[in-house]
Amino acid sequence: RRLSIHNREHNVLKNITESRIHSVFIFKVDELPEPFMGTLFTNFKLLKVLDFEDAPLDYVPEEVGNLFHLRYLSVRNTKVMTLPKSIGRLHNLLTLDLKYSLVSELPIEIKRLHKLRHLLAYSFDDKIDFPLDRQQGVKIQEGFGCLEALQKLYFVEINHGHNLLKELRRLRQLRKLGIKKLKSEDGKVLCTAIENMNHLETLCISSGNGDGIIDLQYISSLPRSLRRLYLRGHLGKFPVCISKLENLVRIGLYCSGLTEDPLKFLQDLPSLLQLSLFGGYDGELLSFEEGGFQKLKVLQLQYLNALNSVIINNDALPLLQELVIGPCPQLKEVPSGIRHLSNLTTLRFSGMPREFNDRMLPNKGQDYQVVKHIPTVLFQEKREGGRYATYSLWRFAKGSTR
Repeated sequence: RRLSIHNREHNVLKNITESRIHSVFIFKVDELPEPFMGTLFTNFKLLKVLDFEDAPLDYVPEEVGNLFHLRYLSVRNTKVMTLPKSIGRLHNLLTLDLKYSLVSELPIEIKRLHKLRHLLAYSFDDKIDFPLDRQQGVKIQEGFGCLEALQKLYFVEINHGHNLLKELRRLRQLRKLGIKKLKSEDGKVLCTAIENMNHLETLCISSGNGDGIIDLQYISSLPRSLRRLYLRGHLGKFPVCISKLENLVRIGLYCSGLTEDPLKFLQDLPSLLQLSLFGGYDGELLSFEEGGFQKLKVLQLQYLNALNSVIINNDALPLLQELVIGPCPQLKEVPSGIRHLSNLTTLRFSGMPREFNDRMLPNKGQDYQVVKHIPTVLFQEKREGGRYATYSLWRFAKGSTR
């Protein structure tokens, strides 16, 4: 009942008369000829799983609508640009995976898929530095609120319809939600929708542009189930409700425009393992207080253009394993408190000036004593074309002596 097709084995369908195959997986196939596609959609009406991931596919035939029993359809990492209207006939579909495809808009027929649980639709642009900006979402049509079985909806653009955010209120089973191009005036409606999502574990919100506002001040409490939170856009004030999320494991703040140190709101979160500030703070000082961030393992301080001082007190960040700093053009000295981070295994400086990096040169740099206990110290320098070159401390030191 399971058929895997490798390399040039697509001719195998000619020799199969058994129509009870339920799953078809395609691996490393150079081409998918028309006869192959015709046979697949005509003779295998009982298919439940159809996985085209990485296949040389540039369209999905209308005949896919004949696969009434289909529960899983993936065109991940293909050149498919649109979905046929017949997709609306797949009433048993549970998962639609469009990740890394070229699909930019979902047909209105999607709203007929009442059993759909996972709708994954985004791609990446590796030329963009900011992680959240690399992800491109898809447009979704009004009416999707009837998909009340949805557990994953990630990423959808929400700026092209008046009632799109209101329809989110009906999706109370969501565990993962990703929103792109949120308009500033829609903050209140979004907050109302999120408050009803009692199962939500991952939430990613991105404003329409770097200057857009994500207004979460209307929300009294975020779902207690939330484990991962990523916000890209100006926050105005830090949403205090975040400091009550006892199950939060990861948080990322991007272009937040905060002028008040956000660490005091985050340092007591009992489960937090990873904190990322990508342009998330416009102040000059970050202070990690004694006893704060007891479980944090990964800390990223990047694109903080005004930051000139980082204080790490004793007994702060006791379990930290990875620290990334930079670009932070105003930071002139390596934070001396790094010497207290006994569990730190990787320290990476990205896009920092050469004179800053020189401070860590073995035996002669002013800050070498601060980092000498760390097994891996890396430097990333931006090259032509936007690419980064990475050097270890010892390799960097050899290059500096030439």
